[in-house]
Amino acid sequence: MSSSSTSSARDALKSNVFQKQKLSREIRCLLTSFPSRSRAMTSRAPCSRPFPANARWSRECKVKGILGKSRRGLRSTSGIVAASSASTVLDELMTVVKEDNRGIQSSKREQIESIIDTLSEASKNSTTNNNTEDSKLSARWKLLWTSERETLFLLEKFKGSTAYQTINVKEKTLGNAVEFSGGNTFLVESEITIENETKVEFKFTSAGLKFSNGFMLPVPPVGKGWFDNVYVGDRYRVARDSRGDTLIVERC
Repeated sequence: MSSSSTSSARDALKSNVFQKQKLSREIRCLLTSFPSRSRAMTSRAPCSRPFPANARWSRECKVKGILGKSRRGLRSTSGIVAASSASTVLDELMTVVKEDNRGIQSSKREQIESIIDTLSEASKNSTTNNNTEDSKLSARWKLLWTSERETLFLLEKFKGSTAYQTINVKEKTLGNAVEFSGGNTFLVESEITIENETKVEFKFTSAGLKFSNGFMLPVPPVGKGWFDNVYVGDRYRVARDSRGDTLIVERC
C-alpha cells in the first residue's frame, strides 16, 4: 500500500473516531442538562394517578401554564365535547400536528393539548376502550409530535433524525429510539407493567448510543414513570405521561 493510501485511511479513521466522540459527548451532555426532570423521574411522579383528561385534572395536579389553560378552556366547551366524534376530533388533531414540525419550537402546543382534551372526552363513548391490550398497544410507533424536551433537543440538534417507540405487551418491554441520519441510534430500554385499561408503568433498564458499526456506548439508565393512553386507534396513539408531557405517534 502506498504512503498516500495509508495516510488517507488513517485520516478517515481519525475522522470517524472524532465524529463518534463528538456525538457521544453531545448525548452525555443532553443527559445531564435537565437535572430537575431527571430527579422527577426517580422520585414520586407529579401526579399520583394517570391523566384523567378532564376538567378536574389541572386542579388536582396543580399544573400551571399551557396544560392548565387548555383544561380551563375545556370547561366552557363541554357541550361541543359531548357532540364530537373521536374520528372528527382526531382529523382536526392530525391537521394541526402536521403544521407543527413534531413539536420542535412549537407554536401550537396549547391548541394541540386542547384538542387532545376533546379527543379524550369523545373517546370515552367508544365500546372498545381498553387501550393497553396487546392487539392495540404492541407495535412500533413513529413519533409525530411531542412536548418532551430531551427528544425535541435531539431532533433539533441532529437534522434528519427520526424517533420511534416499540412496545411489546406480552414481553413487557418498551424501547425508545432516536435514529440519526448517519446510521447511529440512541436507545433507551424499559420494562413495563400494565396497570389498567389506559395506564402503563415503566422502569428504565438500559440506555446507550449504538453506532452504525454495531458498537454500543452504554449510558446508565435512570428513572421510572408511567404514561396514560388517551387514545389508541388503528393508526394513531396519543399518550400523556407522569412528567406532564404529551406524545402523538403513528403505527408503523
